[in-house]
Amino acid sequence: MLNYKHAYHAGNHADVLKHVCLIYFIKSIKYSYNSILYIDTHAGSGYYDLNNEHIQKNKEHQTGIEKMLSFTTNDPYLRFYLKTINNINKSNKLKFYPGSPKIIQHLTDKLDELYFYELHTNEFRLLKNKFLKNSNIKIINDDGFRFPSKIKIKKQKKGIILIDPSYEEKDDHEKVINLITKNYEQLENKIIIIWYPMINRNDTNNFIDGFKKTGIQNILRIEMPIQNDNEEINMTGSGLLVFNAHNKTKQSLRGTIIELQKCLQLKGNKKKVIVNYLR
Repeated sequence: MLNYKHAYHAGNHADVLKHVCLIYFIKSIKYSYNSILYIDTHAGSGYYDLNNEHIQKNKEHQTGIEKMLSFTTNDPYLRFYLKTINNINKSNKLKFYPGSPKIIQHLTDKLDELYFYELHTNEFRLLKNKFLKNSNIKIINDDGFRFPSKIKIKKQKKGIILIDPSYEEKDDHEKVINLITKNYEQLENKIIIIWYPMINRNDTNNFIDGFKKTGIQNILRIEMPIQNDNEEINMTGSGLLVFNAHNKTKQSLRGTIIELQKCLQLKGNKKKVIVNYLR
């Protein structure tokens, strides 16, 4: 089971995978559209001081962003990810790790509609205080799974929806599947990114099978294991399911994810990345 507090996991290998891909999608969609919609269902507190006691307790950033900082790569998407992180920090020396809200705020402008959901009161207060000056950002203290009934979504407007619960609650996997099943028609003009942890292989397979049964076509599966499956209760990797992505995304990102795994995987890992459409 994962600890809900985002700070425990800020900048870890799963964050890096998620943010590399999120930046890829936001950059591609902003290239073509002046105004987009962005919804983050589980936003956390926005960004995280790497000297914070929660981060220093587990030091999970050492499995992710810290390895990336010393990694030499020519991959354009990994290089742009690192450039983004450094630009947000206004330094090559990392003082804090930006969560998805801060990354999105950095890469968008006032013409874009941004909605950040956070249910937990303390996280919500921190999040709200960090974006007080941004009039185009709505910070909402509510369950992000409820956003389809709370926001009037223009079907024709392009955008990105990030769904990344902690999966601490036993029914989170089911909630994610139900959210897509019940609302996909309303969201089919948006890029939907679902993040999930890889802890138990059977649970992961059942989650993937749940989406196969929806009948929705062209769901891109991206998985990056950093260690072999084991019996311990820990995260051996993470994955993303992406809906409505451009048909060249698989080809564009495959090499990037393979390169990223080279940087972040543990010694002895034999599990390969997956960048394929569900069948």
